[in-house]
Amino acid sequence: MANQVRAQAETSLEARVLGLLAGKPALLADPFPTWNEVRETRPLLTTAGALVLTRHRDVRELLGDNFTMYSRQQSRHSRRYDEARARFSSLAQTSFDYVMDQEFGQLVRMDPPDHLRVRKVVTPPFTARNLAREMEPKVQGRLDAKLDALASVDGVVDFKEFAYTFPLEVLGDLLGIPLEDLDSIHEWAHVIAENKLNADSEEAAISADSAYRGLLGYVDRLIATQRASTESTGVVSALLLAEGDGQISHDEARQMLALMLFAGHETTSNLLAIGMRDLLRHPDQWRLLCDAPDDLANPAVEELLRFVTPANFTQYVTARPIEIDGIAFAQGEAVIGVSAAANRDPEVFARPDDLDITREDAKYHLSLGLGPHFCIGAGLARMEATKLFRAMAERFPDARLVPGDIQWGGRSLRTPITLPLILHP
Repeated sequence: MANQVRAQAETSLEARVLGLLAGKPALLADPFPTWNEVRETRPLLTTAGALVLTRHRDVRELLGDNFTMYSRQQSRHSRRYDEARARFSSLAQTSFDYVMDQEFGQLVRMDPPDHLRVRKVVTPPFTARNLAREMEPKVQGRLDAKLDALASVDGVVDFKEFAYTFPLEVLGDLLGIPLEDLDSIHEWAHVIAENKLNADSEEAAISADSAYRGLLGYVDRLIATQRASTESTGVVSALLLAEGDGQISHDEARQMLALMLFAGHETTSNLLAIGMRDLLRHPDQWRLLCDAPDDLANPAVEELLRFVTPANFTQYVTARPIEIDGIAFAQGEAVIGVSAAANRDPEVFARPDDLDITREDAKYHLSLGLGPHFCIGAGLARMEATKLFRAMAERFPDARLVPGDIQWGGRSLRTPITLPLILHP
């Protein structure tokens, strides 16, 4: 009987993991108990043809590696992906192949020395000095205007709408994109985030294919416009100059822009929306921030990066055999690193399930990556979030959540569909 109960519990746990990997809304509402249980009971869980890593030390090693998991030469074909493709119809196979081509052409999948060569080209605009000089005034201007608009609303506001438009408009400023184009970019990025590398659904492959083609078509038009301009400046211009100098290829410039458009706002939007929700769900923490916004805005952002974990998990493929805790895994195995579990590992974080904006160990979170693939846009995301939470605490200390359940979407990027708030007493 005990073995039967244990087997049922493990089946239930595995079913919940599969549900989270597939993006089931009921599980996305609070994924952390499931991830915590996996980390504590089955830290090397193999399911759906993938090894799921949940301990901080394992996910940290995964993210910091630049050879075992990041090879587009060796990991383009994995057992998980090949088996999925074999099940698909010919139409879905074509779509799946196209999506895989885009994914494995991006900077995050590049092998050394190509990775370092391309990263050097795109890093300068995101240095602290350049962000302070070029982007901080624009970020502050966007934020002030949008908060003024929020302040004029009596009654309920949808903070999710604010949280997605603010970083999207900042991205437009960074890349020279007209405001009227941003909704289309967001829609493509959202579909890609939900469906890329989804080995469980033909429909997901087809949707991601369509979204990638739309996004890359826009990139081609953006490049053409910048080439034709006599006053071209900014990130796009820098990439085109690097292409002209032979530092990067045209395809690398194109893929880098696509990655920026996709990744440049989705995770930040989640941090802002879910972070605001979680602060208001912990009134003691919200009051701390409101009482000392200048002192606590920065540490609050680090703690929210840990507590929220805007991107819950990331998929990789082993480019060579690896061994974890004495267990061997062959080349070509799919590996999923769950930062949402690692960021609540009690071996690293005291009281990991408590939100504490004064904690000193928040800096060990893995939400922005690690090592060679540390998020290029981390400085900009931190700037946006720090300015926003400081301003919200200063201007709307009486903000509160509207009672009721929140609907959730996404998959690896867990996203609230709406976030109704009341800002005034």
